[in-house]
Amino acid sequence: MSIHEELLQKRTNGILLPVAAMKTDSDWGVGDFSSLCEWIKFLGGLGTKIIQILPLQETAPGQNCPYSALSAFAIDPVYIDVNKVEEVQVPGRAQQEVQNLQGEIAAWRLSRKAPFKLVKEAKLKVLWQAYEIFLGAQWQRNTPRAQAFKAYCAANSNWLRSYSLFRALKEFYQWTTWKDWPEGLRDFQKNAVEEFEMKYSEYIGFFAYIQWQADLQLRGAKACAKANGVYLFGDIPFGTNLDSAEVWSERENFRLDLSVGAPPDQFSTKGQSWGLPAYNWEQFRQDNFNLWRRKIRRAVELYDVFRLDHLVGFFRTYVFANGSDTGFFDVAEEQAQIDRGYAFLRMVLDSANGAMPVGEDLGVIPNYVRRMLVDLKIAGYKVLRWEREDNGYYREPRNYPVVSLATTSTHDTETLRGWWETEVPWEKAHIWEMISTQKTDGNVPFNLDTQRTILWRVLTSASALTMFSWQDIIGTLDRVNTPGTVGEENWTYRSEYTPQEAAQVYAPQLNMYRQLLQETGRLG
Repeated sequence: MSIHEELLQKRTNGILLPVAAMKTDSDWGVGDFSSLCEWIKFLGGLGTKIIQILPLQETAPGQNCPYSALSAFAIDPVYIDVNKVEEVQVPGRAQQEVQNLQGEIAAWRLSRKAPFKLVKEAKLKVLWQAYEIFLGAQWQRNTPRAQAFKAYCAANSNWLRSYSLFRALKEFYQWTTWKDWPEGLRDFQKNAVEEFEMKYSEYIGFFAYIQWQADLQLRGAKACAKANGVYLFGDIPFGTNLDSAEVWSERENFRLDLSVGAPPDQFSTKGQSWGLPAYNWEQFRQDNFNLWRRKIRRAVELYDVFRLDHLVGFFRTYVFANGSDTGFFDVAEEQAQIDRGYAFLRMVLDSANGAMPVGEDLGVIPNYVRRMLVDLKIAGYKVLRWEREDNGYYREPRNYPVVSLATTSTHDTETLRGWWETEVPWEKAHIWEMISTQKTDGNVPFNLDTQRTILWRVLTSASALTMFSWQDIIGTLDRVNTPGTVGEENWTYRSEYTPQEAAQVYAPQLNMYRQLLQETGRLG
C-alpha cells in the first residue's frame, strides 16, 4: 500500500514547525537538519504521525521568504549542520573557522528570531574551507567519496548544473540580476556559458558540493523520520523568483511579460502582483510538464507528503501584464480551466510514485477545483475558522470530506490563540456554539480548556488528516508570516525552547495533546 493510500485510510495528525524554528542546544541560531531529527524524535514521541516543515528552497541574501526562491530545486545551505560535514570534522581550516565563530554562535543561539543572513554567511565560509579540503583530499585522488559526489551531480544534472552556474554568476556579478549580465551569459548562450564553466569550474563545483551535503543531511532526516514512524511533509512553492536559476536557464517555461498575482478582494481593490513570472502553459503542453515532473520527482525523493502551493493557479492564474495594475485570468473559459487543472493533477499523481500530494486550496476557489480534488483523492485544506455552510453557519467538522486536511491555522494566519483573542464577540459566540454545543455571549477566554475543546473538535472531524502548528498546541501567539507585510518578523519564528525544555515548560499542553490523539483515534 502506498503512503497516499495509507494516510487516506487512517486517521492521523501532524504538526507544522519550520526547520528554522527547531531550536536545539547545538544549532547556530537557525534550526538545521540535525535539529530536524531531534524534533522528529520529540514530536513523534508525542504521538504525531506527520511533521510539516514548509519550503527549504534557497533564498537571496536578506530574503527569508522561501516562496520567492533562487531555485525550485536547491536547498538553502543555512539548514546544513556544518559540524556533521565530513571535511569539517577533520583537523584543518574548516574546523578552525568553526572554533573562531564560537562567540558569534553563542550569541545567535540566544536570538529570539532566526538570524538567517548572519548564520548563512558564516556557514558558507566554513563550507568553502571544507570544499577546499575535499578537493585536495578526495577529488584529486578520485576517492570513493569523490565518486559519490560525481554520482550525485550526474543524478541531479537536470537542475544542478544550471543552478551551480547561476549561483557562481550571482556571486561573480555581486548579486546583480541576470538581466544585467553580459549578453552571452544573460541569454544562456551555449558558448558563453561553457566558457565561464571551464574557466571557473572549481568555484562552480562549490555550489554543487553544498547541495550534495544538504541533500545527504535532508535524506538522513527523512530516514530518521522513518525510523521513528513519522512521515516528512514538504512543500513545493507555486513559482520561483524572476531572478532564479530556472527562469535564467529555462526561459521557454516562463512568460516574462506577465507576473503572477491574486485577484481583487476585500483587502486589495485591484488585486496583488507578486512579481513572480507566469508559466508558459503552451510549453508545458508541448513537453508534457517536464519542469513540473522534475519538481515532483525531487519532492518525492525528499518527502513522504508534499504540499502544492496555490493550487488554483494550476487551473487559472491571475496575471498582470508588465506596467499594468489591472490583472486578468490567463484562462477565461471555465471548461478550459478544468481541463488544464485536470491534466496537471493527473501528471502530479503519475509522478508522485505513491507519495501523498496535498493541495493548498484556500481563498476564493471555484467549486470545480474542490470537487476534482475529492474525485482524484487529493486532500485539500479545511481551516476551522473559514469553513461555512451556504446559509452562513460554521460547518460541523464531522461533515468535512474524508479526503481533506483539517486544521486550526496556517503559516500565513494568526495562531489559534491569536485568532481567538482577536475575534469579535458575536462571531466567537457563533463558532463556540458549533464547537462546544453551548450558547454564550462570546466572552470565552483562551485557556487550556478552550484550547482543548477546539483541538478536539478538529480531531473529531471526518478529515483523514489533521494538522496543528506547534504554536497551536502550546497555545502561543508567535506567527510564522503576515502576508502583505515585509519585515524581520516574517519567516524568522524560532521556538523559545529546545525539545527537552519544551517537554517541561509545556507539560500540561503536551499531555493534553497526546490524550486528545488517544481519545480521537489519531495516535501515531
